[in-house]
Amino acid sequence: PPGVVFPIMWLLIIGPLRATSSTIIIESVGSYLSLPLMSLMLHLSCGDVWNTINNTEKRYGTSVLGISTVYFSALHAAYQYYEVDPLAGKLLGATAIWLTIASTLIIDTWRLNVDEKGEKQSLLPVKTIGEESVTGFSWGRKKEE
Repeated sequence: PPGVVFPIMWLLIIGPLRATSSTIIIESVGSYLSLPLMSLMLHLSCGDVWNTINNTEKRYGTSVLGISTVYFSALHAAYQYYEVDPLAGKLLGATAIWLTIASTLIIDTWRLNVDEKGEKQSLLPVKTIGEESVTGFSWGRKKEE
């Protein structure tokens, strides 16, 4: 899809579906701490890690494995929501449609992008000996003076 579709999907469709379905769960359970909501938090955490791997580090092979974690955590969260309230589960489950499209794009991006030797990036995260790691952490780093 054209690039303009992505912000529309995330801001106008995915966000409201998550918010509405979560509100239904909170009202049904009567608490902010519940297995369905923690399942959504797991899904969002998987999505954040995947986002770093794909968009910051540009590890397209590892991103293929990562998007499957995002996809299945979304399905798990939707199932947990459905167990409490079927409408909430269906609303959250609808986000899997978009994740199916995104997964296809991620797999094709990996498939089409080969290195100078004509090889695809590894599906597993690797560090080449003698090269600095692509992954960087903000904690534990020496402050530059």
